[in-house]
Amino acid sequence: MNSKSDRFMYLKGRQIEAKYHPQIIESYQNNPFIEAIPPRLTQDQLYQLLYSMPRFTGDLSQLNDEERVELVQQIKPTYWQPLVSHFERYRNLYTMIKIGYQSRNPISPMYQRQLSIGLDHILSAGTNEDGENLAGNIQTAQQMADIGLSGMGKSKSYERVLSLIPQVIHHTKYKSDYLACKQVVWLHIECPSNKSVGALCRNFYFAVDKLLGTSYYDDLAEKDGRAEVLAKRMSKVAGQINLGVLVIDEIQRIHRGHSGGEEKMIDFITELTNSIGIPIVMIGTFKALYLFKSSLANTRRGIPDGYAENITDRMKDGLEWELFLQGLWDLQYTKTFTPLTPELKAAMYYHTLGIPDFAVKLFMHVQCHTILYGDTEKITMDVLEMVANKTFRLVQPIFERIRRGDEIDPAEYEDLKPDWIAFKKYIMDAQHRITIDGHLSEEHKLILIQHNRKVLIEQLCTFAMKMGATTEKATFFAEQIELENRNMQVDVELLYSLIAQKVLDSKKSEPEEDSKSSINQKKAIRTKSKTKDILRPDDMRSICSEANKQGISSDEAIKRAGLVAAFDEFI
Repeated sequence: MNSKSDRFMYLKGRQIEAKYHPQIIESYQNNPFIEAIPPRLTQDQLYQLLYSMPRFTGDLSQLNDEERVELVQQIKPTYWQPLVSHFERYRNLYTMIKIGYQSRNPISPMYQRQLSIGLDHILSAGTNEDGENLAGNIQTAQQMADIGLSGMGKSKSYERVLSLIPQVIHHTKYKSDYLACKQVVWLHIECPSNKSVGALCRNFYFAVDKLLGTSYYDDLAEKDGRAEVLAKRMSKVAGQINLGVLVIDEIQRIHRGHSGGEEKMIDFITELTNSIGIPIVMIGTFKALYLFKSSLANTRRGIPDGYAENITDRMKDGLEWELFLQGLWDLQYTKTFTPLTPELKAAMYYHTLGIPDFAVKLFMHVQCHTILYGDTEKITMDVLEMVANKTFRLVQPIFERIRRGDEIDPAEYEDLKPDWIAFKKYIMDAQHRITIDGHLSEEHKLILIQHNRKVLIEQLCTFAMKMGATTEKATFFAEQIELENRNMQVDVELLYSLIAQKVLDSKKSEPEEDSKSSINQKKAIRTKSKTKDILRPDDMRSICSEANKQGISSDEAIKRAGLVAAFDEFI
């Protein structure tokens, strides 16, 4: 790779000739871009295609130490155990691509209308209150953010899933109509290290050029380097190549101090989705959460209805972890095979916290140490403990604090654990769909329970106020009823009837309170009348009252009293 390609990271897939497939969904029918996408894979088919491990069919006993160490080194780049989350990513991508193309049918009049207006003009105009762009088209594109722990394999899983979907489809003829165009189904690029919108656009141009043999980078990248201009040109190119989905990796590299920071980047991505209709997937570590806690939340009105987030934490010590570890454990190249005992399994989880990347590295290091320095070449608890303490000595202090459940300053290791207080509030306030996998899912369940309680209290409170209760009483009744029925399987209608009864009961005691209020009102009237009696003669209220008795207007009386200045007083 040359120096330019070293700076601009992208993923390249396969290209195919268009072959059209029948669609069961009516809105997908008679759309060449949708019909050209190969049929969806089943879960079993996906797992078979994703499953990968290093292959060796020879006799290990005939290999020397260095040769077996070389085999160990192949575990990390080759071993891949498909998980449920991988199929969910595939499903989300596949669905986003099809839904995004619904509003971009190349044989529809609207598509031709957009081309005649010009994609750059459409982008500049934005969308109106109804979500229509300048051509009157409402885009169907969606957005998704996949945020999670570093080392969980997010980027690799997207690379593997995208490789199963053709990247470029060449169209020549659809049914009896001539259709000569290229359809770029997906484009995967990395957010640049200098964290600017302009650099992201240049990365995009470079990836398109390498894919299609165009010259966008040379023609556009260095011509007027303002981020706003580059962003518009990028949007136009995305529309011209009929892009199905744009996957932006390493989104945490965006920083508020560069080119307007996260607000400009999120605004740009949102506009790209809303105006041109390009689905966007953003991938990043927990460090990227600040993007979505502030900028994205502040621009919520502009976010597509289909916006969703996947948040991935370290794996729980459960079925998926055991499946992953068992597949890994089978890749032993020592002279003596060591079964995976409950003690070894527990030790692997303890030292890696359920992070696949750490687990693979630890298993490789243990094997290398056993092969090079062990007499029997057997994996033991002592060897595993010794290697783990040496390999992970830099992260063990933070691991230990996580095991104890201590509070961790996100600035210390923000890729490993999010700022939980801010993260919790973000989830509580979010109006979009959030899916959480791993250890955070347990905490997420508690947040959902709290969120549901909050919503229920608000609904009960509103109901009570409509029945005439004051805000204070309505809130008190709602919180009391929610607390009394918190651990019971009670129908919501019963809760409404309970709060209605409380409101009615409280009104029965109101007549006595009303009589007291009436007495107070009479006292206030008497006090007010006394106040009238002691008004000063030059008080405007006295002047107007006397004018009424004399049958003259209030204006005339005020003038006579000298309270109205002559017209030329201030000239």
